[in-house]
Amino acid sequence: MDEKVSEWVAAMRGAPDASRQLLAGWLGKQTHRFTITGLSRSGKSMLFTSLMTMLKYRTEAGYECLPLLTRLPTSLVDSMYMEPLPGFEMFPVDEHLAALESGKWPQATDTAYGFRLIVRLTEQGRFKRWLMPYSEVVFEFIDYPGEWVTDLPLLEKTYNQWSDSAWAQQSGGPQHRFSTRWREFIQDFDFEQEPTEARIAEVVSEYRAYLAEAKREGITMLQPGSFLLENDSLSLTSMGFSPLPSTVTSDPSHPWLKAFTANFSAFKKDWLAPLKDKVFREADKQIILIDVFEGLNHSREHLYQLKETLSHLAETFVYGESNWLSRTLLRREKISKVAFVGSKADSVPVSERDALLSLLTQLTEGARAKFGDKEVDFEHFLVSAIEATDEGEARNAVRYRNQHGDYVEASFEPFPKTLKDMESDTHYPVLDINVPKDFLPRILNSRGMDRLLQFLLG
Repeated sequence: MDEKVSEWVAAMRGAPDASRQLLAGWLGKQTHRFTITGLSRSGKSMLFTSLMTMLKYRTEAGYECLPLLTRLPTSLVDSMYMEPLPGFEMFPVDEHLAALESGKWPQATDTAYGFRLIVRLTEQGRFKRWLMPYSEVVFEFIDYPGEWVTDLPLLEKTYNQWSDSAWAQQSGGPQHRFSTRWREFIQDFDFEQEPTEARIAEVVSEYRAYLAEAKREGITMLQPGSFLLENDSLSLTSMGFSPLPSTVTSDPSHPWLKAFTANFSAFKKDWLAPLKDKVFREADKQIILIDVFEGLNHSREHLYQLKETLSHLAETFVYGESNWLSRTLLRREKISKVAFVGSKADSVPVSERDALLSLLTQLTEGARAKFGDKEVDFEHFLVSAIEATDEGEARNAVRYRNQHGDYVEASFEPFPKTLKDMESDTHYPVLDINVPKDFLPRILNSRGMDRLLQFLLG
């Protein structure tokens, strides 16, 4: 044995237990920081609930869920526990499970939750076990409203730039059909009036009504999404704004332009920038959760807009491989692993999942282009947070309990494998699935989560 190594081992043998435990925690802790980027209704809350439930039963009950997850071998798991991240409320997993027990799907997230999931593994080697009796795998997660994530690109824009882009989106594509009332309101509004607090509130209220309607109709690129949620920290009096017509934005001296520019700046400075610093922490792994089926339910135009939205969102994150200096000393992380996850895969027949995966791959083309030549490892996955349907009698069908408790079968036409293959006026039904009474085994036996975790931990 090398002389220096022998001296170090001898010193360690005489080290107090507390010092050894400190060293064990220092060397034996593996931390994975995740950012889960999901638009509204993409299924983030259910994904968290299922993940935590699976790991709990795998650890405490020895249940053989997540069969492909070799990175956390069941035989070596000593314990698992959760704790909140500083500055965040704990994720309400018990409330979500209680909702499922009562036959209701968990409520959508309306604030930020943060938690750590710590899995303690026993060491096998004799020497390593003496030095470090256990190692810990730490998962750090933050759950947040999907409406927030579409706002991040605004940090890089001026008010005029955003206003012009908002009108461009509303003048074509699916947004055009749902913005008629809003555009008529703006056309008839008298901007020669002074922008009093009451008049600004009137314009912002009408714009929020448009945003809410567009969201109900499956539109994904809505800014600011924060306006769709009630939050005491977001003052629409001092931070409220909307797009303004070009006759206003072309005049730098116009009182309405000055008022909305000031509110836009306050929104970014006092709401959006602090939100990004707190909630969208630097992470080394990213899950981008995508409900492809929501777009299929509406139209091909919705899918093209979803593709554009994902491309814009990718611009707000830092990708690449972190080195030891930036990660350990500077505490700066880059995202080096990205999982593009198609959620609610149980909503489609098994026979159509290859086509669904093909569509998912095409929808992420723009986002992946943002990686450039950076070292980013990525894969595409189809995941069911809960296997809420069964295979139908026909190959292209699924069976499920509807909201009336009836066990029904739904058949599907073949899915397109590319966006251009989809008829412009074709849409696929969203199933009105009730929470299954046997929801727990359906969570524990849901598909795709083990492959997803194996990729992220590898």
